[in-house]
Parts: sequence; C-alpha cells; structure tokens
Amino acid sequence: MLPTRRSLLLAALATPALAQAPWRPNRPVRVVVPFPPGGATDMLARLISQRLGDRLGQPLVVENRPGGVGVVASQNILASPADGHALILATCDTHTVMPAANPRLPFRAADFVPVTGIANVVMALIARPGLGTTNLQQFLEKARGAQPALTYGSYGVATVSHAAGEMVKQAAGLDLTHIPYGGAGPAMLAATADQVDVTVVPVAVGQPQRARSTMLAVLSAERFPLVPEVPTMAEAGMPVVADAWIGLLAAPGTPRPVAEALHAAVAEVLATADFAETLKTNGFSQLGYGPARYADYLKAEAERWGKVVHDAHITLEG
Repeated sequence: MLPTRRSLLLAALATPALAQAPWRPNRPVRVVVPFPPGGATDMLARLISQRLGDRLGQPLVVENRPGGVGVVASQNILASPADGHALILATCDTHTVMPAANPRLPFRAADFVPVTGIANVVMALIARPGLGTTNLQQFLEKARGAQPALTYGSYGVATVSHAAGEMVKQAAGLDLTHIPYGGAGPAMLAATADQVDVTVVPVAVGQPQRARSTMLAVLSAERFPLVPEVPTMAEAGMPVVADAWIGLLAAPGTPRPVAEALHAAVAEVLATADFAETLKTNGFSQLGYGPARYADYLKAEAERWGKVVHDAHITLEG
C-alpha cells in the first residue's frame, strides 16, 4: 500500500528534530582591545586568543584600538557585522564606569551582547617609599592629619582606578587629591618615584615594584593568592571591593546561539588547570560566566559602580 498523506504527516511529527550543530566561525575572529599593548587587558587577550582559536577552528586576531576609555574600540565593533567575527575584550572601565561618568556617549553600553565574563582584575592600594608607612593603619593615620591632603594616583579619569580611589576615600573618611596618569604603568612609576603618595593599580602591576613601594591592601572581598600576605581593607573595617571585570562582548544584534558557542569555547580554555594558574600569576581571578549570567552580572555592576561615580561626582564628557 502507498502511504497516505496523513500517515506521512504523523511519521514526520514523530521523528525527532536533528540537533543543530553549534555555530562556528568561517573566517578569522577579530578581538578588539580598547587599550595599548602591554596592559592587563591586552595581556589577557593574548593569553586566551591562541587557545580559543584552536577550539573554534579559526585564528583570533588581536587588534589594539585605544582611545576615549573604550569609545574608539566600541565604535569599531558597532561598525562590524553582528555575526560573531568581531568581539571586544571589554572591561569595567570601558563599559561600566566610563559610561556612568559620560552621559554623551555615541552608544549605549547595555546594547552590546554579553558573550562571556572571563576574569576580574584585582586592585591594590600602594604607597610611595618616602611616605614612611608600612601598613594600612599607618597610612590612614597620616592621611587623616595631612595638610595639605595626600594625593592618590589613578590610571585615568573615569576609570576603575579613579572610582576605586574614591571608594577608599569614602570608606576611610579621607580627603585625598586625585592625580590621573595615562595608564597603570605610569601611575605605578609615579608612586615609586615619590611623585604621588598612594596609587590604585592592578596587583599584577604593583607586584614587580614591591621593593620600591608598599602594598597596603588589596581592594577585594578576600585576600588574593598572588599576594596572600597583603590584607584586604575589609579586615580594617572598610569593605572596599573594587574588582574590575574583563569579558567578551559582541555587537548589538548578535544572535544568542553565536554568543553561546563562543562562551562554550572560552569555558573549555578556562577549565584547564594550567590556564587557571596563568590567570592567578598574572593578577586575575576567574569569572567564567555564560551569556545569561554575564548579562545579569553586568546590570548589577552598572548599578554598583554607577552609585560610586554619582556619589564622587566623577564626570567625563566628549
């Protein structure tokens, strides 16, 4: 007997749909870094790119596009097709703190598609050698009685470094004068040269300069394994948490399956023991968030840092 139309329809409905293969890139993937070579973000981009390319089957090409605390890099991604072949290794500086401080940006940070939260940068409060303080309590006592006010250096206006310094001021009840520099390296060098009293930079930037400076505290909820002897500010009754996230974002409109596939490849890299150790020794703590959790995390971070920026009157326009 020949099958009837009804029997063919029932057979089709009873056949399970074939699982769709995960998305894979069909050409090299650009990873745009919003800072010059040599910084923490650039370091992380190059650490992960080769391994990620091996898993995706296409090379990842790192492009440094500094300028405007992420504005130049973000606009480059916005001008690229929303197909997963162009990503930005965004940071808390570029897509959380700076957007809160600049109401005239030509884009909305929230419009970028979360792909994967990779790591946090752990920040530290570091004193210059000539300040004569060997621990956090000594610094607080000196800062509270200083006339004129002591200075703190950051790696730029409307950055995590700047906002974290304001968090320290507020939590400790201090009057500190902000001195911005053009990067974490220059801010650290200014401290070692006694040009600024304290500075707020990533632990990985401050660690090599421990012989010429004093790391007073880490600005995280718990002590950091890279410098386990350095206390947190919370241990002195000031719960300052200024961890700065780094992760991949895609252009607005990028399909969710593309973001999921990219995250799955990143997760495989993060799961390797040697890469986890590499993160720690370079001053990072691991996040590993997928698109959905990363999106919720970014919203919470926007609220948290937005309050810091507002309370400290941090502004950046243009």
